[in-house]
Amino acid sequence: MAEKSVVFNSSEAMADDAASSSRGDSPDTENNGTSSPTGSSKKRRFVGIIWDSLDKSPEDRRLIAKIDWFILSYVCVAYFVKYLDQTNVSNAYVSGMKEDLHMVGNDLNYLTTYWTIGYIVGQIPSQIIMASYVPPSIWLPTLELTWSVLVMGMAGAKNLTTMYVLRFFVGLLEASAYPGIMTLLGNWYLPGEQCKRSCIYQASSSVAQMFSGYLQAALYANMNGVHGLAAWRWLFIFDGVIGIPIALYGFFAIPNSPQTTRARWLKPHEKQRAIERMQSVGRRARGRLTLRTVVDLFREWPVYLFTLSFVCYIQATRVYSYFNVWLKASGRYSVEQVNLIPTAGFGILVFFTLVFAWTSDGLQTRWPIIVWGASMSLIGAIILSVTVTEAHAHDPNVPAILAGFFLTYLTTGTAGVYMTYITEVLSYNYLHRAIVIALTDTAAYVLVAWLPLLSFNTGEAPYFRIGYKLTAAFLAMQIVTIVAVPVARKYFAVGKYEKEEDGDEAHR
Repeated sequence: MAEKSVVFNSSEAMADDAASSSRGDSPDTENNGTSSPTGSSKKRRFVGIIWDSLDKSPEDRRLIAKIDWFILSYVCVAYFVKYLDQTNVSNAYVSGMKEDLHMVGNDLNYLTTYWTIGYIVGQIPSQIIMASYVPPSIWLPTLELTWSVLVMGMAGAKNLTTMYVLRFFVGLLEASAYPGIMTLLGNWYLPGEQCKRSCIYQASSSVAQMFSGYLQAALYANMNGVHGLAAWRWLFIFDGVIGIPIALYGFFAIPNSPQTTRARWLKPHEKQRAIERMQSVGRRARGRLTLRTVVDLFREWPVYLFTLSFVCYIQATRVYSYFNVWLKASGRYSVEQVNLIPTAGFGILVFFTLVFAWTSDGLQTRWPIIVWGASMSLIGAIILSVTVTEAHAHDPNVPAILAGFFLTYLTTGTAGVYMTYITEVLSYNYLHRAIVIALTDTAAYVLVAWLPLLSFNTGEAPYFRIGYKLTAAFLAMQIVTIVAVPVARKYFAVGKYEKEEDGDEAHR
């Protein structure tokens, strides 16, 4: 066991030294080779925390700026549209869809369940296809283009059966987006750079959820009945129309990986420098998917700890999806207010997502940031467990309930930190990173497919008997499991079996 720890710590130190060298922030020399005063070095490190390309060489600064321009512009807007679709179902439900499609009981949850089943089925196959067969620059925008058309089709649904079928296929196609893009970011950014970008990407989903409320409120006020269509149907039309040009842009913007990129916006020397940057931190190029690769993955401890922790995390983020359901059931708010009030929670989430990102990169730590976000949401879940009960139906503590719901948003802001942590721990193997990112999300959504039917039965709204309490339990388990990761890193190596396989191939 001690030997494993030495091997891991040594390789980690080498990666840290290489990353420091690539940033050009050696304590002894500047880029020109002359000695650097300590004050200057501290200033450059501080500037690098504000935005990590500012403390690098001019060559790297230009390269990172170009990567940011194309990759971030695509992934943020694409994820914005994806999450706009997911949030629109809930907003459509409280804005007329419930009545038009004669939805009762758990029908809203069933819409989510059918989407989730498609999402579960699609994730791991999508990652394998993208990693070994079809490049991201073709795969991701093609699927996005297809699901945009299907989302527009939801506007014409005349019954729940049609909506269920469409939601399944939209989920199947959207399964490529989150794990695919997180893997893409890990192919181009160093450890000190990825967390900010991942969290900016994640924040785009919160902006989408916030925007959806404003959009539905505006459509309800101005377009309800226009051309014979209810406002909730216009919501799906707008969502699909927005997605099509973004998908077309993806064919040009996505650069695949540094080793395989054919992006026209990268010059040959920039491609070579991108490869060198990934090699400096041990990010290996993608390899062949074999049975040995899969077996070796499940012999490594990160797959189990990260999956368990992320499962708890995803279940805990379900609670604020029912915020507008509580607002509507309370009878205190208009349709416009029911759509608008939750947007404040997404505004708070955007702010904290960026705070988590900059703090994580500034301190160069991951798990304490995840614990920070989960702890604040745990407080919110406890507040809801105590206040949103039938015993308080006639005299609800509205300020406390609102505060509780707003606090539950915060753990979601750590998703980018999670994915960065996975990428760093599994730097040694591209396929392992891609599969674990998909596996964690897939396992989490296996529970999402059925657990809300019991924990957040909409027939019980807004006094869910176990939903708020179960959310608190998941948050507590999330904290325990993510704290176990640095403990495991201290005592157990990762990539040991990868080294054995390399040795076998070299011997052959």
